[in-house]
Amino acid sequence: MAKKTSGKRKKTSKGASRGNLSPIPTGNKASKKTAKKIDGKSSAQKGSSASIGGVKKKFPAKKKFITKNRASGFAGGKRPYDYAVYEKEEATIGYMKRLFEKREFKVNDKQLGQYWRYYELLREMNAELDLTRIMGIEATVLKHFIDCAIVADIHELKGPVLDIGSGPGFPGAPIAVRRPDLPVVLAESRGKRVKFLEIVKKELKLDNVTIYPRSVTEDSKIEACSIVTRAVEKIPATLRRVEPFIPVGGEVLFMKGPSCGQEITDAQQYFKGRYRMTADYKYDLPHTNQNRRLVVFTKRESKEEQK
Repeated sequence: MAKKTSGKRKKTSKGASRGNLSPIPTGNKASKKTAKKIDGKSSAQKGSSASIGGVKKKFPAKKKFITKNRASGFAGGKRPYDYAVYEKEEATIGYMKRLFEKREFKVNDKQLGQYWRYYELLREMNAELDLTRIMGIEATVLKHFIDCAIVADIHELKGPVLDIGSGPGFPGAPIAVRRPDLPVVLAESRGKRVKFLEIVKKELKLDNVTIYPRSVTEDSKIEACSIVTRAVEKIPATLRRVEPFIPVGGEVLFMKGPSCGQEITDAQQYFKGRYRMTADYKYDLPHTNQNRRLVVFTKRESKEEQK
């Protein structure tokens, strides 16, 4: 499933619940993309449809109002929010199943239905809420659903699991779908995204999910044995943030690109005796050359105990 790699990728980051910690450097601007022509009209003009349970569902072509601030993240507003622009074929639950099979990522019928509903919600609400810049069913399945859920396959998580800066639910919600037996806490401070997470929890029937609607800080009172983050901040900043409430033996998992060596070195030097790096998985997403790295730090003792 996961093969080792030594390739390098440029690091990108997304917004998150960062409290009062240092801001994250912004990534490169999204590249410009234009809609493909279909019968003389762009797919953005034409809209698209999908079927689930034998019922045909139309995704409206009407564009929602996009604020100037949101549009600036899409190469000056020229990158459309219409998911159909980025899809190789019509988005259906059957096509999603084939995408999972292509990556040899096994999902049962219930999980497939949950991921499909999740995709529908992203597609319906992204233009209004600016939830993600990864669009289209192919990219969503690989870079959101598989990229997040695979963490539960690579490493044995301990519950409760806390997802810091969850945004639209990544990586916590796909992990919750993958491991329905595992309690998962989605921490997100931005009101509109909290409302989206509440809809995701309800529509996907994620009884194992709890939403923490505020920033995670050193003063937070959260019960968590595993903490997982994706593109939130540098490793030392997160270890400092969670140190007061994570128990001894608790783990902090960092979903990183391959070039995070300096962050690891800084964390090991600063938290010597308090945290220990216990795992460093280097892998590719299934049947791609997209390199990933999952770094795990385990808490050994508190700052007070060390004195």
